[in-house]
Amino acid sequence: MNILTKEVQIDKIFDNIYKILPRDVLISCSQWAEENRFMNSKITGRSGKFSFKNAPYCREIVDCFSKNNNIQEIAIMKGVQLGLTTSVIENVIGYSINLDPCPMMFVFPNEKEAEKYKKLKIDNLIDNSHLRSKITAETEDRNTRRTGDTALMIEFQGGFLTFASARKGVQLRSTPIKKLFLDELDAYPDKIKDEGNPIDIASKRTDSYIKFGRKICYNSTPLLAHKSKIHEQYKKGDCRKFFVPCPCCGQKQELVFYKSDGGEYSDEKAIIKGQTKSKPYGLLFDVNACKNGDYSSVRYRCKHCGGEFKDYHKYAIEQDGEWIPTQKSIIPYFRSYHISALYSLTKPWENIVLEFINAGNNPDKLQSFYNLNLGLPFEDRTGGLEYQKVHRLKDEDMENNILPKEALFLTCAADVQRDRIECEIKAWGDRYRCWGIDHRIFKGNVYDIYDPCWNSFLKIKDEVFKYADKIKQNGMQVELMAVDSGDGELRDVVYNFCDTFGDGLIMPLKGFVSTTRTREKFKIVPINEFETISLIEIYTDLYKNSLSRYLSQEERIDDDYPDGWFTFAKGYSDEYFRQLTTEQKVKVQTPGGLTAIKWVQHGRNEAFDLNVYNMALADIVIYQQSVLYLGLDSSNARAVFELMKKRK
Repeated sequence: MNILTKEVQIDKIFDNIYKILPRDVLISCSQWAEENRFMNSKITGRSGKFSFKNAPYCREIVDCFSKNNNIQEIAIMKGVQLGLTTSVIENVIGYSINLDPCPMMFVFPNEKEAEKYKKLKIDNLIDNSHLRSKITAETEDRNTRRTGDTALMIEFQGGFLTFASARKGVQLRSTPIKKLFLDELDAYPDKIKDEGNPIDIASKRTDSYIKFGRKICYNSTPLLAHKSKIHEQYKKGDCRKFFVPCPCCGQKQELVFYKSDGGEYSDEKAIIKGQTKSKPYGLLFDVNACKNGDYSSVRYRCKHCGGEFKDYHKYAIEQDGEWIPTQKSIIPYFRSYHISALYSLTKPWENIVLEFINAGNNPDKLQSFYNLNLGLPFEDRTGGLEYQKVHRLKDEDMENNILPKEALFLTCAADVQRDRIECEIKAWGDRYRCWGIDHRIFKGNVYDIYDPCWNSFLKIKDEVFKYADKIKQNGMQVELMAVDSGDGELRDVVYNFCDTFGDGLIMPLKGFVSTTRTREKFKIVPINEFETISLIEIYTDLYKNSLSRYLSQEERIDDDYPDGWFTFAKGYSDEYFRQLTTEQKVKVQTPGGLTAIKWVQHGRNEAFDLNVYNMALADIVIYQQSVLYLGLDSSNARAVFELMKKRK
């Protein structure tokens, strides 16, 4: 028997299997939509039979809701005019009513939006997909007048679809739900009075179906980064991006807005300005021409080959696009997707560029641009440090883990997150001159003090850092280390680690945002349950003010550094410097009606905190040196720096 004959027989076997199995087991959501759904002019500009060719990026997402797909949770963080609600959620509802009837719930930010959407979209879906005959109230009373279709509920054989408001706990509770659609999460309240988080309340209703194919859809355009609910859900999944092929070279990539550098193409296509060479990619355009109404310069440059193509290529390249995960899901059976309006077939790139130019430096307009066009949460840094201001402090000639000749002592501070330890090693010189020696991240099980992540951090205690000056043979070790303990579940873990391995060199640390109790920058207090360790309490507002002032100083003149001049080694990432800009000073009203200034976090800020902690450790080292070696009752930084310089 030759190979061809075998293949024919295999095909016949599968054909027979398909004939035996019920069709509704095999058909996917996307197949159902293209075979059964009709779009009319009332709800779309493209009337006729539904097709995923107008939104090819929706096919994989909608198929996550098919009966034979084991994915349970799907997060969609999106821009506008992408048709995701129409092509995903509505198709899933139609498919479910027809082939997979079950209890379903659709949650909106408020009840008015729920009623409006049900009337305009879902009723239209039912009428134009030949589903109206399935809508009926299941009741034993033959004389009932119930139709199965009310303002906030649709009933059908085997299930129902109820519409709820995220602001009404009573609508989110009780009845078990198999399929849950949470729409525009970022407009939900954080809490419903004393009832809790609406997302948690609604999600709990699916617990009965965890082993029986439950589906939860988180769908939203993001708002502010520091409190974006959809961004939080997105990060739990595998963070998929839609990669499309370049018409010039065929290499697949995510469509992004303008990136100033990072292209992988040859130097011949690089842009040279003065002594600077860059390889931009993404959406390129001539700002001045666009401001004058000429958008002919708008085009997309490929990251890989540097070739350029236009908006009209989108339709063709998106047909061959594919979703690529960029990380491993934190939660099993959880997929997450991000897509921007750059993929929209109804919104030209020229319109996106226009909105970007019109936004200028206006924070409100910039937020709208980030949220609606890029599908990204916005970080408003008004009143905080500027990225370029701190990024300029990176020294491309300074190697990581190598000491400058002026370094007098070292400190190391750590911040513990649920899946990693982030730490930074700082070198200190005269007049609080500071060098960022290295920023390290150790991933692992932080709840186990014997995990490799803790062991990697512990090794810093015995590490010897060498000087860049070859003449200096001796290196230097860290003088003092600290780990932020906080108030949460990791506090006892940090205490146990410091008690077991610290040897008096590694101490737990806790920050206080208020300075009302004392004007002291730090205090060292005993911990009742432990005899070998003490807790470092620091008053963070004082240190944050100092850090902000240091990082905002004007450029140095020759070698005359101002007090507290910071420098960072060349290996520090752009993400690190971004985190230095996420803390802001804002005005708030106190309960008594007074105006106060406080620091507010807008996004991840581990880098900012590590600098604050290291500044506190430097003050403690100076205090210890003042008491132990100079016999003083208080700190004298000037005298300690002079003493250390003489020792060298």
